[in-house]
This record gives sequence, C-alpha cells and structure tokens, in this order.
Amino acid sequence: MSDLYTHTKDWIEKATPKADIHDAYKEFYTDETVTYTLPKGDLPEWVDWVKPPKFGETHKFDKSYVAKIEKGSIWMCDKGEGMVYALAPDHTYYRDMVFHLYWNYFEKIAAKTIPSASSFKGTLGVLAWAGHTNYWHWLHDTLGRYHLLQLSGFKIDKYVLPPLTLPFQQETIKMLGIPEDKILQLMPGERVKADQLILPSVPFNAGTCVKWTIEFLRSSFLKENRNVTANHYDRIYISREDASWRKVANEGKLMELLTKKGFKKIVLSTLTVEEQINIFASAKVIISTNGAGFANLMFCQPGTKIIQLFTSTSDEFVKIGQYLDLDYRFLKCRKANPVSTKHEVTQNLVVDVKKISEILEKEGID
Repeated sequence: MSDLYTHTKDWIEKATPKADIHDAYKEFYTDETVTYTLPKGDLPEWVDWVKPPKFGETHKFDKSYVAKIEKGSIWMCDKGEGMVYALAPDHTYYRDMVFHLYWNYFEKIAAKTIPSASSFKGTLGVLAWAGHTNYWHWLHDTLGRYHLLQLSGFKIDKYVLPPLTLPFQQETIKMLGIPEDKILQLMPGERVKADQLILPSVPFNAGTCVKWTIEFLRSSFLKENRNVTANHYDRIYISREDASWRKVANEGKLMELLTKKGFKKIVLSTLTVEEQINIFASAKVIISTNGAGFANLMFCQPGTKIIQLFTSTSDEFVKIGQYLDLDYRFLKCRKANPVSTKHEVTQNLVVDVKKISEILEKEGID
C-alpha cells in the first residue's frame, strides 16, 4: 500500500525548497565498495533471509545519509522486539528506516492504531531500531547510527534509544560518551513528536554488515591500552552452553581435543563488553558457531584464524572477516538429533571432531 509509506529522500525532496535541500539531507559513504573473497573450508549454506554475497565481484553499498524532518515522530510499537517506526507529519512512515520484516505489519495492522504523540520541544536524534536486545544488532545497527549523527553536524538535544535494560547496552553507551541527560528512552507503545527529528539511515539496510560501521565501532571501543591479562587467551572456543538453541551437542568431546590444543572455553554472557573486546583483540585462533557474540570479531587483529561452525549461516560475520583480513574458515556440521522443526537457524549441531583435528594440524595449531 504505497500511500502508507515513503522513502526519506523522496519526502525531503517534496517537502523542502530546493535551495534548502542540503540543510535537510546529507549523504555519506557514497562510493564504498568491496570485493568479497570466498573463505577457506566448506561452502556456506545461507539462512533464508540472506542475499548471498557474490564472491569475486565488486559490491557497491547503498549510500548512507541523515535527514532532518520537521514535526516528525518516532513510535515504538508495543508488538515485536524493537518494532520502531519513524513517521512523517501525515502519518506515512519512512520505509527505509524500518526492518523489512516489519513493513507488512505497519501496512496491515499498525497504521490503523497509531497512538497520539507526546511533544518534544527541540531536536531528537534517532538511534533506536529493531533487534536492540541482540548484541550484534545493537552494536551495528543502533550504535552505528550514532556515527552518522556525528558526521551530519546537526545539533542534537536528545538521542532516542530503546529501554536500556541490558548491561551491554548501558556499558557501550557509556563507552561512546553519551551523557544520561541527553538520552530519551522510548518505551513500547510510546510515540514522541519533535520539532525536528534527525533520522540517520540504518546500516543493516545498506548491506547487512557495512565496512564503515565496523571501522567506527572498532575505533570507538578498541583501546590501545587494553587489559594485558587478556593475552592469556591466545586460543579460544566460544561456547553457547547457556543458550537455548544453536548449541554444540557434542561439546564435551570437542573440548577434550581443544583443551589439549591449549584452547580456553569462553561463555560470553558472563563477561563485560570490555572483557569480551580484550579477549577477542588478543586471540590468535577462535572457534565458534555463528551467533550475536561473534560480533566481537570486529575487535580481532588482522590474520587471526577463525573457524566458524555452522549448519546454516548468515553473512555478517564472514564480511567482518573480509574487512579486517581475518584468516576465515567455514566448517559445516551436521544437525543434532532430534532435529528441530523450528527455523533452520535454531538447530543444534554436531561437530566432526576428527575433521577439526585435521584442520588444526594443517594450520600448525598443535
């Protein structure tokens, strides 16, 4: 239903006098390209929402941008996880600011129930987006937008963020240096209308995982004087023993091998963000299934050996490997019994311990 949505640039061009367009819409990273190289090991099997990278071909990312909307509003719907809609004054929504899986919900249901808005006198910079309780999406797609707001030069009175209920959210906000009195936490069901709404484009929508976002987060969080005790973590295995899905079913047998090879088992949920950064920055070999904690690959040093275990995989982490020149390898695993009838991404897996032993020997990891 095209009458219910618009795209930010189209709206700006219609609503803004031509002479003033550069004061309301600014573009960044307009010529960012990359040529992805197929990693070592097994061929990837992508989850159904991934548009597979074309290895060996030059990929051009969509432009990133920041728009200033007069009398725009931001609404966190009370359905879904971080279902955030940016609305024009006429209640159409900016489709390019929304997670694509939430488009249909707005058009079929949410548009009929838009609540009244509280008013904010001043300028709001929007950071809140989908998936904010997921460590990867929080870093890449929420905090990544902060960089665009910095580049835009727009004066921001407050930053719109989701409810800051998780330790990693609170810790990273402090690490970025955003003061508490400059934060407006948008609660589920709440809609706020501002004199000016500043909308940075969403990194995810520019290509799942974009290089400039990784570079910004790395430069913001990776400190030269990091904790040297993390140097004891040269070889690490990331365990999902505390997760409810995508666990390694034969982890005990796998750890028998890895312990002999000098690997330490890490459960990321027990660590602060700073501790995770220090460990990944010091590691020389990392073995893990794909999961949000793998976002910490952005803090690795070039040349770090990565072995990703998978039954099916998304593409963001192998892209990080490309940007940082990591020594990346895929290792296909079989699904554990009983095979789940839920989505492919939730499957537990069984690692071929003999095969991983051969890989480690081949890589000189004895």
